[in-house]
Parts: sequence; structure tokens; C-alpha cells
Amino acid sequence: MKPGVFITFDVECSMGGAWQNSNLKPIPPRLGMMGEYGDSQFGIPLICDVLKQSDLAATFFLEPFNADLGYPGETEPIARLLVEHGQDVQLHIHPNHVHYGLMQAGEKIQRTDQMADLSRKRQQEIIVDGADLLERWTNTRPIAFRAGNMGASEETLLAMKDAGLWIDSSYTFPYVGGQCCFQETERYNGAKWYGDVLEVALSAYQQPKIPGLHPAKPVDLMGSSFEECRDAVQMICDAGGDAVLILHSFSLFKVRDKQYRDGKLNKVVLRRFEKFCQWLDDNRQNYPPRTFSNMGHLVSEEGYQPKAVAPCIIRKPVRALTRKFVQGLNNFYWF
Repeated sequence: MKPGVFITFDVECSMGGAWQNSNLKPIPPRLGMMGEYGDSQFGIPLICDVLKQSDLAATFFLEPFNADLGYPGETEPIARLLVEHGQDVQLHIHPNHVHYGLMQAGEKIQRTDQMADLSRKRQQEIIVDGADLLERWTNTRPIAFRAGNMGASEETLLAMKDAGLWIDSSYTFPYVGGQCCFQETERYNGAKWYGDVLEVALSAYQQPKIPGLHPAKPVDLMGSSFEECRDAVQMICDAGGDAVLILHSFSLFKVRDKQYRDGKLNKVVLRRFEKFCQWLDDNRQNYPPRTFSNMGHLVSEEGYQPKAVAPCIIRKPVRALTRKFVQGLNNFYWF
């Protein structure tokens, strides 16, 4: 069985500076998730439309704790919308969302947005609470998890097991030693087992040691070109590993400020996403598109054996520097 390609989205709302300034509010789901500006919706609805054009399903790691940010009842319709569009909904958690709600209620909190900073028991509690919400909204219990900021560790995997989830996608080797808290010494793409939990790494690629280029980057269409993401996916799958690409619910639009006042289409990232979806559709026989629900079925029912593969390196520095220049310009709202 050939390794697959997983398009994933982290569906979440920014805190919008609310921790630093009590006069500011976290971003509501209608902006951070739906991207509603005037008559346009640049978030989940547009993403689903692009996927539909290429007959693709993606995995949406959904942050469920927006009631804690002051927006009760606003996340369930988004979960149901994704299910109606045939998309895969799994669990995503930023602990700061829960902590913000506790702080607003006057309770003591551990101020951190890293799952790995919490005790195993506390991680388990939050994961169970989040999984319960998703199950209530979608009628399906999630099997997969991704920590906000990729801020998980091996202990997070133990907490997941305690909570009944068994696939994680928080590891990515460029962030190890920083926001990704795994103690794993081997750098890898693809997937590997940690006890009873399968870690399906967010894919990444290495770059030549040239001033101005990061040593390694995740396969993220916001930060890499279509060509870079395509090449990385091909190299990982050809080596025998599953490839995982990431975007966010807010990737296809730009905002004027941290409070998401004014938003418009991010044409650069939209073009990258459309091109990747079309390429994957055209090449699905060699690089089959999958979701994390698919992965769960293949592993548990069909004996699929995922494997870890060594990091790939893309040696095209001129292309990378050109992308970096274009991206720098595109970061300006009015560009």
C-alpha cells in the first residue's frame, strides 16, 4: 500500500492581544474560522470550495473551546458545516483558550499555551473535554489530536492514550528543541509508534546552509511555495513515508491588524493551495490523498504499517530566496 498525502488545517481563533490588553477581546470564530468580511467568507467555506473542485477531503483539527473566549454556541455550526462537506474533523487544543475562560471567571490558572507544560492528568482532562465536545457536535468521536503550537511531548501522547485517542500529529522536526517539546533525538518525516500512540509527523524539509534561509521548514503553504511543498511531498512519499501538509483556517486571507479588523483574500496563498489541490488530484494514483480517519481505518482494519523516513533536503536556493522576497511583500496588508 502506497503512503498517503494528508492536507490538514488547524482551525482556531487568535487571542488578538487579549492577554496583554484587557480592553481587547479574543477573535470570534466568524472571523478566525469563517473569515467573514462583508458578503465574503474567506475561511472554512472557501477552503471547502477549493477542496471540492479537486474532489479532496482534508483533516480539520478543530479547537473547540471558543466558549471560553466568550463565544458560546459559535463552534458547533462550524463543526457541522465541515461534516456536511464530507471533511474529517479531529481535535486541536490551545490550552490558553481554556485558561482565558478560567481567568475571566476569577480562578487561578497556569499561564501557558503549551500542552507539554501541563501535568499528564491535566492534559488528559482537557483532551477528554475537547473530544466530548467534538463527539457531541459531529456524532463521531475523534481519534487524532494536534497540540496548538505543536507544543506536545511524549507525555502528551500518554495523556492521549489515557483519553482514548491514538493518533497524534504534533511532531515536526524543525521545531524540536523549541515549541515542539518532544525529547526524540531522531529527526524524521512519516510516522512512528510511541507505545500505543501513532505519531504522524507534520512534514518538513531541510534547506541548504545559505544566509537568509531557515535550516528547515514545515510543509506549510503559508510559508513555502507550491513547488517546495510538492517537491517535499514527493520526496517523503517516494521514500516510503506519509506526507502531512498544514494550513490554518485563516490562511487564505490577510487581516489589517491583530484584532482582525478588515480582511481580504490572500491571493498568493490561495493560488498555492489551488495548485496543490489540482496537482494532488492529477497524481492521486501515485500519491493517494487521505484523512486521519482514513489512516485510522487503514492501520486498524487493513494492516497498514506507516514508517518513519529521514528528512529530505530541497536544494533550490534561488527559488527559495525568490519565494521569501515575494512572501515578504505579500505580508503587507495593502500589497
